[in-house]
Amino acid sequence: MRILLVQSPTGRPEAPIYPIGLAFIAGQLSRHELKGLDLSLSNDYQLLLRDAIASFTPEIIALSFRNIDDSSYPVTYSYLKPFSEILDVLGSWEGIVIAGGTGFSIYPEIIMERFPRIDYGIPGEGEVVFPELVDHLESGTAIEGWSGGRMLPWKQADLGCISTPDYSFIDISRYTFPDSIGVQSRRGCAFSCTYCTYSFLSGSSFRLRPVEKVIRDIKELDDLGVSRFSFVDSVFNAPEDYFEELLSALEESAFGISWSAWLDQNVTPSQLMRMKAAGAVKVDFSPDAITDKGLKRLAKRGKTADLLPAVKSARRAGLQVGINFFNGNPGEGFWAFLRKICFMFRVRFTLGWKSTFVNIGTIRVYAHSPLAGYMIRKGIVSEDCTFFAPVFYRSQGPGDWLYRLFQRVRRLKHG
Repeated sequence: MRILLVQSPTGRPEAPIYPIGLAFIAGQLSRHELKGLDLSLSNDYQLLLRDAIASFTPEIIALSFRNIDDSSYPVTYSYLKPFSEILDVLGSWEGIVIAGGTGFSIYPEIIMERFPRIDYGIPGEGEVVFPELVDHLESGTAIEGWSGGRMLPWKQADLGCISTPDYSFIDISRYTFPDSIGVQSRRGCAFSCTYCTYSFLSGSSFRLRPVEKVIRDIKELDDLGVSRFSFVDSVFNAPEDYFEELLSALEESAFGISWSAWLDQNVTPSQLMRMKAAGAVKVDFSPDAITDKGLKRLAKRGKTADLLPAVKSARRAGLQVGINFFNGNPGEGFWAFLRKICFMFRVRFTLGWKSTFVNIGTIRVYAHSPLAGYMIRKGIVSEDCTFFAPVFYRSQGPGDWLYRLFQRVRRLKHG
């Protein structure tokens, strides 16, 4: 069958992010005729979609909806309008429309109800269900666990058995922004951060891809001329034995390609040095809180005192470092925000202004996260709150006023 794999548009100029989820789907569909289309790369995405339909004449269009909104407070940008606009384009098209992706998977029922043009929805991982659906549409093959409605069943993929992603299904040369191309070595997360949906989407344990398949992905990127990628795993250095195995394979492979990763701050100085030798150029830490009370309330590992030594070790290894905090966390208020500001200036002035970056955001609360349940139980939101419209766990009073001023200054600085 002719299948058009489409990344939903952003509706505004943004740094392009390579659609790795669709690349994994493409890797499972080698016997079909495929075309990739990233509508986020075009301002006139409706025209681009019409042209692709006219030239390729697909029988199926699969839409990946990655994000509901940009999770930014106090000004939040929604991706629902551009998603709706491309479904309007498909209103008179007679083929089959399938939707999936991370944003879709958190709110599948709401999206399916809001957008009746979607024929089938695939929540969660699609590597198993998508080919089964295509087989069903092509030959009437039964799908295990499916009642025949518009929504397909959730099925986790066996990461050791599925085919590797096909990075060539779409022109990868347009993704030149640092860290815009991803490599995935594991799914799920054994940690239980209260704001996170990883466990809901991919499981509450680390599901590991065979190291040789990960290395194969990197080799393909190297062959395609990619100079840098990012490991998109929730935590790159956990579990530690797998991290060490993958790091050894990276050292042995000696690719001429650089990379970045998100780390738990329990990483050791020697591991950071090995990462640098294996091609790493940047690491990101996400402590999120700056007090031990805040860490505990977010169910984060470690202690506040662990952060600065980890950042210093990464800089000594020659790595750029990013640090992510949230403002207004449970257990943290105005003074914690001031500590985060002070930490930001301290590390940037002492460890390198252009090599050390600090982001202070606000928790966008999503359905199926422990924090969403907490807010309902405490009466912070109504019992019927779906968290589909943006809900933030934020400071009140002076802490919120100061944060709004901080964000306004950043928006003016960065346009």
